[in-house]
Amino acid sequence: MTEKNSHGLETPSVFKATNYHGIEYLRVKDRTLYMKTCGIQRCLPGYAYPHNAREGYHLHVVLAGKGMLRAEGKEYHIHKGQMFLLRERDDIFYQADLEDPWYYVWITYCGENAGRYMAYAGFPDGVYVQDCNIDPSEFSSVVTEILERPHLKISSEFYRASLAIRFLSLAVESWEKGGDSPRPTNDMTVDDYVYYAEKFMKSNYSGIKVSDVADYIGINRTYLTEVFKAKMHMSPQEYLMQVRMEKSRELILNTDVPISVVAREVGYTDQLAFSKIFRKKFGLSPEQYRKKNRDEYSIS
Repeated sequence: MTEKNSHGLETPSVFKATNYHGIEYLRVKDRTLYMKTCGIQRCLPGYAYPHNAREGYHLHVVLAGKGMLRAEGKEYHIHKGQMFLLRERDDIFYQADLEDPWYYVWITYCGENAGRYMAYAGFPDGVYVQDCNIDPSEFSSVVTEILERPHLKISSEFYRASLAIRFLSLAVESWEKGGDSPRPTNDMTVDDYVYYAEKFMKSNYSGIKVSDVADYIGINRTYLTEVFKAKMHMSPQEYLMQVRMEKSRELILNTDVPISVVAREVGYTDQLAFSKIFRKKFGLSPEQYRKKNRDEYSIS
């Protein structure tokens, strides 16, 4: 049973046995996402737990062994290195293997955003199992840290909340590393992606590749090229080169630094290659461009 402390938070209940260690507490008011329970369990052979009436989204990571999950009439055989999700509204039965029972960690998430965030981790409605593309021990470490901080202090409450978000971020990262879909699962629009791609290239033009831009905004490079060309009528690579040329032109006109330095400042280690691209863009070599424009400025 949980009781509220003087700060309006729910004091957690701690459960510990030979093969099970868990914590449960109710939400802080007005949370859109919060941790309801978490734990580590080394299941006995054939162990099963009735899922119905369990609140929230229960995200499990299997550390060892195997088991079976039956969800909405379909059966899944799950093993070490996989994740599975239980939802309160689904018809679910799950059971540890009789010979090699599974050992897993889990966190239960509740709140109005919980379902949407599970989709970010590769679990939209109808999906129950995913491969874990991150070392499962990272998830175990997070839950262990939570269980080691059950104290009824505000600092511990915030610490547990931060770790619950860390667990979820690992799940999302695992999904991203799987590479099953080039398209994002977040709420950003195409215009958002193009805007942030432009901004990133303008601020980091000297030392990046297009793949760095895609990584920064969290989408596949192919998808970035597709949406960028549709919006800007040029590829990200062409846009990056355009930014570099404009920056190099400013340096040539406004400073006296050697052309070799200008080239390096805008991301070119080969001065000849830089000069060739500059000439194609502006019709003159960097040296000629500097001399011509300064001569014209002197005459005027």
